[in-house]
Amino acid sequence: MPDTHESCPRRNVTTSPAQALTLLNSELTLQWAQAFAGRVIETAKGHPGREVETAFRLAYSRPPDKAEKRMAEEFLESHRAILRQRAAASEELALPPKLPEKYDPARAATLVDFCHMLMNANEFVFIN
Repeated sequence: MPDTHESCPRRNVTTSPAQALTLLNSELTLQWAQAFAGRVIETAKGHPGREVETAFRLAYSRPPDKAEKRMAEEFLESHRAILRQRAAASEELALPPKLPEKYDPARAATLVDFCHMLMNANEFVFIN
């Protein structure tokens, strides 16, 4: 049992393999990521430049730093190409509920995967 008389300002990473696998592979977690992406799309009003910042603010209550934003934008661009190929091959994509008309399904599915990734980060799972 932890000692309640001393405070611990920092928590070590204690995610167990079972927790990590559940967050990555659970149908419920995917549904959360789909709903999260839908909220990002709605909040960002479909503006691509605002989606990364909106997702970070909703997930972590902060904006992304320059490196995070650059990596996120690179991920979204490269992953969107992969999902376009899958959509062209008639594979099912994980999409947000209530997707706005004329919104690119590959872009939406990419955002679902991005939101899923944000939800799997230690910053989302633990309060520091």
